[in-house]
Amino acid sequence: MDKNERMAEEILPLVGGKDNVISVFHCATRLRFELKDKSAPNEEALKKVDGVLGTKHAGNSFQVIVGPNVGQVYDALCEKNGLDKFDEVNAATADGVTAAEKADSSSDPMPKRVLNNVITYIMNSIAPIIPVLIGVSMWKTIGTLLGPSMFNVVAEGSDFITMCDFLFEALFYFLPVFIGYTAARYMKIEPVWGLFLGTLIITPTFVSLVGQVDTFFVFGVAVPVANYSQQFLPVLLGVWLCKYVLKGLNKVVPTMISGLLVPVITVGIMTFVMFAICAPIGGLIGNGISYVFMYFANAPLVVRVPVMMFLAAIGPLSVLFGVHVAIYVAALTAGAAVGYEAFYFPVFLVYCYVMYGMSLGAIFKFKKEDRGDAIGYFVSGFCAGISEPSLYGVCLKSKSSIAVMCVSGAIGGFFAGIFQLKCALLSAVNVFSLIPYYTVDSTTNIILGVVVSLGSMLIAAAGTYLFANFDEK
Repeated sequence: MDKNERMAEEILPLVGGKDNVISVFHCATRLRFELKDKSAPNEEALKKVDGVLGTKHAGNSFQVIVGPNVGQVYDALCEKNGLDKFDEVNAATADGVTAAEKADSSSDPMPKRVLNNVITYIMNSIAPIIPVLIGVSMWKTIGTLLGPSMFNVVAEGSDFITMCDFLFEALFYFLPVFIGYTAARYMKIEPVWGLFLGTLIITPTFVSLVGQVDTFFVFGVAVPVANYSQQFLPVLLGVWLCKYVLKGLNKVVPTMISGLLVPVITVGIMTFVMFAICAPIGGLIGNGISYVFMYFANAPLVVRVPVMMFLAAIGPLSVLFGVHVAIYVAALTAGAAVGYEAFYFPVFLVYCYVMYGMSLGAIFKFKKEDRGDAIGYFVSGFCAGISEPSLYGVCLKSKSSIAVMCVSGAIGGFFAGIFQLKCALLSAVNVFSLIPYYTVDSTTNIILGVVVSLGSMLIAAAGTYLFANFDEK
């Protein structure tokens, strides 16, 4: 039995066993469980499993942090225990109520329950597209590096540059379609409905009306005409509503004719709902978020720099609370229109390198028997872009280490704001993506970006060595 199979065998009983699992899938580093009994996991025992880096509650999700081999552990977990990948397990109970519905009937206060559900829904809809995001973003960066604005190896307008551009567009233009698919799977409806809702609001006929007319009539109601490509909130709202439309129709339409009437009525209802409600509201919220990011990216230094310092100081805590992916995608969407992001992404790089730097400092600060762990934390972050080992193994280990993390991040955020750094729309933060991240506009941006990122790492390493006390209670 290899390490991944052994981890899978040990993890499942410690989250309450197969009977406690509603669904399970994985992101870049974590197994994400939805559990019937959220108090069942033995977190202390899980943390002692060789290869498990930590655990985390985020929304309705219980997460086991594994690292870059999470895909192999997930495959072994599903295959050995007969779990359907990303499908609901033990869906129906004796009283006909699904486990997911029972999990929703939590004793938590309503505002907290709603917030948890929203965060979980967004995170679980976005996480599956991240591997594609990494791939297309790297090819876009390669095209920029080799193009005339950088090393001038490939001419502007060449087939290679064009190919890199449309690889990037294939994800971002059709983002509603990708999100529609993943959201539908999470909401336990046929994925084809999510695909339909995503394509509905970016169909060429509708998009061709942009700039020609201001409104379009859907069943006699005037709806705004806009380009909803690169938007993910409209389809998230639509898939959520579609679940209840389908559920309601299947209850009231006679079984003998449901195969015909339910699809026809659903398409009609959801067409109106998408164009009259979800797309305008989601677009308004999305544009508002984009405006916030663009405002701070172009704000005067006296405004931008303090905000970037604050975000860089507390950035690792967004990973702790599981909201970093949602913030990242919001910034990504804001930057997609111009091809780069100049507010959150520089902060993102700073606080990632601060975490890696603290592991570097811990190599010299930890006791001799623990230095091997620190080396592993540093390598997994600096080389593979996996920040959780550094976060849980070093940054949050004591009050003084948290202070070092915050101060180092604030220093890095200060210089990122002062130098007005711009970042390409990439995902993984590691030494191999460092230069590609700053491949925007000019070589000056690359040089300053690399200096700020690596400088933040070295400041954090020095701070850890000099000031962090890992023997604190």
